[in-house]
Amino acid sequence: MNTNPEFRAISSQHPIQNSELAAWSDEQILMMLRRAHEPQAGGDSIRNLDKMSASKCGALGEKLLNAGRTNEAEQCFFVALKKSEQDGELLIQCMAAISLGRLCRKRGDSQQSMTLLQQSLDLAERLEDQRLQGINYGEIGQLFRIQGQYTKAADYYKKSIEIDQEIGNERGQAVGFCNLGSVYLRQDDYERAIKACEKSLAISLSLRDENLTATSYCNLGSIYQQQSRYDRAIEMLLKSLEISDSLGNEQISADAYHNLGNVYLEMGQFDTAISIHEKALNIFRRFEDEPRMAQIYCNLATSYQHKGVTARALEYNDKSLKISERIGDQHGAAIVNLNFGNVYLQADDLDQARQHYAKAQSLFEMLDLSHEAQKAARVLKTL
Repeated sequence: MNTNPEFRAISSQHPIQNSELAAWSDEQILMMLRRAHEPQAGGDSIRNLDKMSASKCGALGEKLLNAGRTNEAEQCFFVALKKSEQDGELLIQCMAAISLGRLCRKRGDSQQSMTLLQQSLDLAERLEDQRLQGINYGEIGQLFRIQGQYTKAADYYKKSIEIDQEIGNERGQAVGFCNLGSVYLRQDDYERAIKACEKSLAISLSLRDENLTATSYCNLGSIYQQQSRYDRAIEMLLKSLEISDSLGNEQISADAYHNLGNVYLEMGQFDTAISIHEKALNIFRRFEDEPRMAQIYCNLATSYQHKGVTARALEYNDKSLKISERIGDQHGAAIVNLNFGNVYLQADDLDQARQHYAKAQSLFEMLDLSHEAQKAARVLKTL
């Protein structure tokens, strides 16, 4: 595919860090980047939003989001949405709603996220823009994945992939297969997870899209870690880090650090795991990514439990559980309850251990994750 020369020139000065935006068309990205490239009064200040057009507000929002200035970015997207509604600019309205929906998902406001994404999907259908419809299906899939509704998540990812295949959007296909692989991983279907992520990697390499390539390596590393293929996992994750660090893409780097910490945790190198997980946590905090913060807290708790530092293990499990319950992540809550059970069992507090193992078993059964439910049930029988 030939790339617009203007797109190449401007995008080289404003690299898009968020791999979730990879499914946008060059024309849509160019429109946003062109606005961002224009000089703005007050630099990146949001004080002049009332004087900006809807598209300029949206472009500034993306720029601030890439810089980790999430609250300011959200204000930009909100103003872009309101102005585009007033002016009847359906495309800008659709894109702003997607961005706001994504931010709401990351901070754990699932209900508001779904409302915005449904609004955006309706607009995309009115525009008869299949590419935007595919993006919305993918975003809704992300929301269901975080909530532990994996069958629904997979259905929406597949809808997104089907649209992208129909319109020849290879970037969108790479994103979709990567997301689908993540769902299969959560369902312990490693064979399908690897196949999906390898499809994503192949497309990313053919497109020479380094952000997507780094994400694909990161996800493959996570799968190999779950299979206890630690050397292979470390190889994939270091490849991901090499690319993401060279691009300055902190969000992908944080995911890679997260997964790398998990590898060292499973290998029993707890101090190394803690150090790496704390690197990831610092980045996720800056980007206010609560779902991933919850996962890191849970993993830190496990490391401290193995080190025999009960107070820290309980502290981090509590932080993780509060976030998981607030954002509706039932799978995350199940894992944390299982971890709580392990900590209390180690501390000989059998009553608390039973309560948490029973809660974990119930949640795993509700999510149709029988293997994990059986783990909790086996421990309960011994208490």
